[in-house]
Amino acid sequence: MTKRFFLLLLTAAFFLSGCSGTVVKPKVSSNPTGVSGKLNPEAELAFAKAHVLWRNGVCENPAKAAGLLREALRLEPEYGEAWLRRGRLLIQFAEYEAAVQDLDKAVRYYPKSISYAYRGYAEFGLGNYLGAKKNYDTALEMDSANGTAWNFLGELLIAQLKVDEGCEALAEGADLGFSAPYDDALSSGVCIN
Repeated sequence: MTKRFFLLLLTAAFFLSGCSGTVVKPKVSSNPTGVSGKLNPEAELAFAKAHVLWRNGVCENPAKAAGLLREALRLEPEYGEAWLRRGRLLIQFAEYEAAVQDLDKAVRYYPKSISYAYRGYAEFGLGNYLGAKKNYDTALEMDSANGTAWNFLGELLIAQLKVDEGCEALAEGADLGFSAPYDDALSSGVCIN
């Protein structure tokens, strides 16, 4: 009798617990705005709106992007990716001193390989080859698959008349999927395949 009672209790527990063999799927919360929730949502939304204004590395509406990035940084002053994006915008207009200031903040708040690569490019624009090289080296130590850093390094080395080394760096960038600078160097005769 005890065995039957225990078996009946076990069977009832199985069916009442919802273990009927069907998989219960957890509810997935939707996030239609794409914000991470780690930063001010309005700042993230302004950044996202600015981010989509870039095509092939060039901002198509700089005035709008500048306003959106200014708003993102007003709302979230430690938003490293916004500092990086604004530094890139300043580079596009050869505003290298201002770009270095923004990219210093990008490195502080978003210490990723790409932040160092762009800070190096701004230093290169100012003629500070030593500072540029140091940033490129840091970027590549952090992520040797950063094709942008390889291309920037290649341009620096070629400017320093270290053409063979520069072409090797550009080839590395091309191997990583960023082929335009290497292709340009090949077609202009700077590099030989």
